[in-house]
Amino acid sequence: MGQIGRSTDPSTADNRDDVAGSEVASFRYNNPGAQYPSARAARFGQTGYGIIGGGHKIARFPSPVNGAASNFDLLSRSYVGMRIGEAGTKWTGAHGFGVPGYDPNAILTKEMVDDPVQAIALLKAIAGRESGKGNNLTEEQWRQAHRMYKAGSADAFFDGLPAVAIAQLPASGVPSGAGLVQRARAHIGEQYVNTQVPKDDPHWHGPWDCAEFVSWLVYQEAGTLYGCVDHTAQPAKADAYTGAWKADLERLGKRVSVEEAAATVGGIVLRYPPGPGKMGHIAVCDGNGGTIEAKGRRYGVVADTVHGRGWHTGILIPGISYDSTAPIKVNPPAVIYEVGAPNMDMAVVARIQAALAAKGFDPGLIDGEFGLNTQAAVLRFQEAEGMVVDGAVGPETAAALGISLEAETVKPGVAVAETGPAAGAPALDLQQLLPLILMLLSKEKPMAADPAKPGQGLELLLPLILQSALTGKQLDITQLLTVLATGKPAPAVTPIANTPVLAQPVNTVPAPVVAQPATPQQPGAAAPVDLITVLMPLLYERLTGKPFPGTEKPDKPAEPLAPAMTRPSVQLSAGMLGIVTLLQSAGILNLPFNLGAIAGQAPTTTAPVSGSTMATLIPIITGVIGATGGFGALGGIASKLLGGLLGAFGKK
Repeated sequence: MGQIGRSTDPSTADNRDDVAGSEVASFRYNNPGAQYPSARAARFGQTGYGIIGGGHKIARFPSPVNGAASNFDLLSRSYVGMRIGEAGTKWTGAHGFGVPGYDPNAILTKEMVDDPVQAIALLKAIAGRESGKGNNLTEEQWRQAHRMYKAGSADAFFDGLPAVAIAQLPASGVPSGAGLVQRARAHIGEQYVNTQVPKDDPHWHGPWDCAEFVSWLVYQEAGTLYGCVDHTAQPAKADAYTGAWKADLERLGKRVSVEEAAATVGGIVLRYPPGPGKMGHIAVCDGNGGTIEAKGRRYGVVADTVHGRGWHTGILIPGISYDSTAPIKVNPPAVIYEVGAPNMDMAVVARIQAALAAKGFDPGLIDGEFGLNTQAAVLRFQEAEGMVVDGAVGPETAAALGISLEAETVKPGVAVAETGPAAGAPALDLQQLLPLILMLLSKEKPMAADPAKPGQGLELLLPLILQSALTGKQLDITQLLTVLATGKPAPAVTPIANTPVLAQPVNTVPAPVVAQPATPQQPGAAAPVDLITVLMPLLYERLTGKPFPGTEKPDKPAEPLAPAMTRPSVQLSAGMLGIVTLLQSAGILNLPFNLGAIAGQAPTTTAPVSGSTMATLIPIITGVIGATGGFGALGGIASKLLGGLLGAFGKK
């Protein structure tokens, strides 16, 4: 868009200087209002004129700041006192356009033109009408243009500017990467705030944000703006941003690999912003795998490492001399969860989502998918915690959330102590429980039109729910969460009598074990074992129309049953039973039938056992009746009884 120019000679009004191109004329000539050339316009930097459509002349300026200042001056000299509609018609000549958004009968006053807010809004409307596509000035350029108009000329504007501090260039006169690192280290320990830093102030000692810090270093070392949104702005006002660093990398270079930047003294590593208007991250390298960076509110300016973190590219600044060694192998993050990352574990994503929701940062549906809603919640959490705000969950963000990124596995063949929450299992508060219940409901699919795909969401939960309901043992939250998030059915569970338990309990329900030959029942073994072993496969097969997981017989294809899960009453009952089981696992409801006391567990709540028993029985009974067609049978019996009674009364 050109640099702001000084005043010129009035003879420029007669200097033809056409500008070719397909861009609109007001943009090509840096003349937002498309005014004619004049001797007066030379005071604001006019350099000549061009001929545009219809043979009209248009003044040419070195920068849109000069052109807008001349437009303000023209409004003040020739249009004040007119109705705005008449002023618009005069400005556009035969076209007779008004000013969009303004009452044509309102009077244009000197006060309006002298007030920067009103004047800028008015000239923006005129410029947008002239170009048909808005204007090409930044907000800071509009303010500069109005200040130039108020100064009376471009020269007066420049003469009135405060003296600009000169960057303290290296004594050798050669900007270097070592100089960047030396300057950066002098600021370790200073405060982090998302702010704008005067790049030309050599005495600035914070606060900083990451992009401002590195842009300030580059300006102080090399006297050039890099990574700033507007390169025509004064260094004191130029705003640095990681997105602008990415744009300057494409525009100015020099792109290198992250490994090369890490091995270069003063090399720069950049993580792109996760979206428009979002924040990325940037750091200066010391050449040995270390960094100096403004890391976040909780850290300030620190010396850190390039390893174990996500970076997109390395950067070297043109005009700066660098010393480097052989590229360093940069160790990537051991595990990182972000939009588009490969091989993410859905159970871990669900754990991240539940932790975010519990801390008041809504990730949307807790579905085990790391999408834009989850990313937005992570960004808000990181901002609130004063961390690097990049939308990715690595070890530091996971630690702040209080979770692990390791996938939890249960080894088959190991029985685990059946203990309640009092045995050391982490308590689940209501804020954590609600997302789990919503997750359970969200996984429920509408009844499928295809009878071969009934109740796909609930059939995944049936092994766990049936096991918990029939044994009275509390359901393990982690196991339930894994099943819901991964979409994989729970493995078969074969209860074994008198199985030794581990000294240190790991779960609150028996762990899945590999199928084994039946073990003879020992005297004194729990009575329900044989009944449960028989009932669970039968109920599962009757409800879903599929063999119970782990009991399939590949050599003998099973005849498909009519699945009961296609029936609304059964789906509703299964969902109710799942919620009741969740409440029991969280200790809000006691185990039914006083099973907790029988198993030697301490009560988890003072609520009566009868309430939990009814809450468990109602969905089970309702589901069984619905699955067996019992509602229709009951209706038939009632109809016959009523008919018999009416017939008996009729005979009397």
